[in-house]
Amino acid sequence: MAKFRASNEQNMGDALSMWLDRYRLRKGTENTEVLQAWDAILGPSVTRQTTKKKVQNRVLVVQLDSAVVRKELLMVKSKIISSINDHVGRNAIDDLHIF
Repeated sequence: MAKFRASNEQNMGDALSMWLDRYRLRKGTENTEVLQAWDAILGPSVTRQTTKKKVQNRVLVVQLDSAVVRKELLMVKSKIISSINDHVGRNAIDDLHIF
């Protein structure tokens, strides 16, 4: 009788996940998702006034042109953090610094 070999097939999502872990690229892709979530959630008017943004140690750091927009966003800081985490689908950031 013929013996059946175990298949090494896996779905594309699992293969990509293993590849990201092996080459230590997962953190970069997660940070990119957070930065894209900032643009998607806050819309084009805030995105135009955003000069710099980066994720550093689970903290989203954003620099804005307008002091008025900065103060308005600081008032709803916790809501922005929860919206970004909901948009990404996990607890990706713990804090938000707006300059």
